[in-house]
Amino acid sequence: MGWPRQLHRPGHFHTFFVVGEASGDIYGAQLIRALQAEAEAHGLTFTCTGWGGDAMAKAGMEVLTHCNEINHMGFWEVFKHLPSILGNFKRAQRDIQVANPDVVVTIDFPGFNMRLAKRLRKAQHTAFRLQWVAPQVWAWKAGRVHALAQDFDAVAPILPFERSALEAAKVNVWDEGHPLLDVVQPLPSEDTPAPALVLLPGSRAQELDHHLEVMVDAVQQGAVQGLWSLQDVVVAGAPGRAKSDYDLAASAGIQVQFGQTQTLLRGADFAWVASGTATLEAALLDTPHVVVYKTSRLTYVLAKRLARVAHIGLPNLLAGREIVPELIQNRFTATRLVNVTHQGLSHQKREFKALRAGLGGPGATLRLAKRLMAEFEIG
Repeated sequence: MGWPRQLHRPGHFHTFFVVGEASGDIYGAQLIRALQAEAEAHGLTFTCTGWGGDAMAKAGMEVLTHCNEINHMGFWEVFKHLPSILGNFKRAQRDIQVANPDVVVTIDFPGFNMRLAKRLRKAQHTAFRLQWVAPQVWAWKAGRVHALAQDFDAVAPILPFERSALEAAKVNVWDEGHPLLDVVQPLPSEDTPAPALVLLPGSRAQELDHHLEVMVDAVQQGAVQGLWSLQDVVVAGAPGRAKSDYDLAASAGIQVQFGQTQTLLRGADFAWVASGTATLEAALLDTPHVVVYKTSRLTYVLAKRLARVAHIGLPNLLAGREIVPELIQNRFTATRLVNVTHQGLSHQKREFKALRAGLGGPGATLRLAKRLMAEFEIG
């Protein structure tokens, strides 16, 4: 297809999003607002539909499927839900064909989004395909990088060391920075009482199943040892999850708060964080924390064989060494969690300053919106 591209409907810019997890929902909402502003500045009508979450719906997207319905992760977990996942591929492709968007933006969620992009390419769908947040080809399944070059018109990585590997495989790289810097800005602590400890057990159902019970046990152990009181511990409820998902914590006397994650992290003495974007969020907010993760035995064994990295926490990956303790799989026990926290984590703050500097400055979302809009002939 030639450049610049033509809009399917003159004067109308339509984007379709596919998001499978809470962090992607936050990034997607940012991009929707940025695209809306850019479209208005060019005299265009902007609409968006797709698969996403509550944040994207609030930003103005018509949500056809909520991301909580599709965010399975892990080999065994995917196998158990394989029939519904295969059905989701067909449904997503059908939704895109019906919407006939100018752009399809897939955010993170590579196991699903890469296969969807391949289907769209084979079907010769004319929408511009952008993958935002590159799959971690440097960590495992390196062969996927060639599919990125073939199935996407552009890939926008968010980690500074990813560009070279992608470009070496002929991927069209849009390196605009990390979008988390647009939403996480350290601010002075507010006058509201700060928690001693914040728990972020993850946003997926299987993460809550594997993490919450151990975290609650550790909180109770620490309270008995006098490290904190139950009243000073808070669970940061994940977007899209129900209050009942945290009944185990509530029944133990631990409060649960929704929509306050950054405020809680910013003021907390410590945090226990399931591996994922939230670990980087905690680092950017200067919150000392422990990274935890546990999954099914089969998923862990297979991932261990395939992985090519020594760490899984984003702060550690960016630093190239362990600056945040990681308690993974069998090492993730209540006793170890309490002991590691009790040993002290405050030294992490020195490392977090250098980490933030390495990610560059804010504005990644707006830069991405401008670059995407520039692909089209808009008069």
